[in-house]
Amino acid sequence: MAGRQASFSTALFFISLVFRDIASQQCHGIYSIYQMMLKGHTYKTFKTTPGTPECRDICLADDKCQSFNFVMFIAICELNNRTKEARPEDFVKDEYRYYMAKGPKRVPLGSIRELPAESCKEIKASEGGQAVSGNYWLDSTRSGNSILARCDMRTKG
Repeated sequence: MAGRQASFSTALFFISLVFRDIASQQCHGIYSIYQMMLKGHTYKTFKTTPGTPECRDICLADDKCQSFNFVMFIAICELNNRTKEARPEDFVKDEYRYYMAKGPKRVPLGSIRELPAESCKEIKASEGGQAVSGNYWLDSTRSGNSILARCDMRTKG
């Protein structure tokens, strides 16, 4: 009996992931990628209540949050200040996590002092076709001292 219940729970979990992914695609909203994480860009880690949207809600309320990793089974939330688009080299497999992008409510990288980019190229990678030429906050040395600089998004960055 316990084996059947575990199998049913597992099947239900995966079916819910499929429906969530379909809904996210239709709404152009938040999407998740199972067994993947963004490594090296976590600025806040905390324990959540299992089965609640607490991690997502805290990310949505924080302008600095670009995406998050969720550690399954122990309900740990890791808020990231980058996306997989900005740092594809840091997007790695991890069987105990899933990665979730913030979606359309995400503050563009470099648009506020609290979220400086390392370069104009990083902004262009992060924002894709939405990146426009203009002034952006940059901290190329990761010193914590960002400067406002002009980025020409018509070039390679």
